[in-house]
Amino acid sequence: MGGDALTRREAIIRIAFALLVALACAGLVSAAALVPAPPAVLPLIAIVSVGGPMAVTGELQAGIRALQRRRRAVAMLRRHLAQLPETPHPLERG
Repeated sequence: MGGDALTRREAIIRIAFALLVALACAGLVSAAALVPAPPAVLPLIAIVSVGGPMAVTGELQAGIRALQRRRRAVAMLRRHLAQLPETPHPLERG
């Protein structure tokens, strides 16, 4: 699932999802630090807190790549349009 055919909305959703996962993992670590977690659960919390954000980095990269590609395409279109000659409107009389 690359970022090749993502729409702007899909790219933003992927970035928001990655942010949500990172925030959830940070919340999990904070909760484990504030409320004494059982020692048997601490390795699982560590794995989830580190592995969760690592698992969604592909989604984040695909979303950012799609937005950058879109920005470059718009810039190229604007450069092309700027090179076109100015012509008067056909219905204008002057």
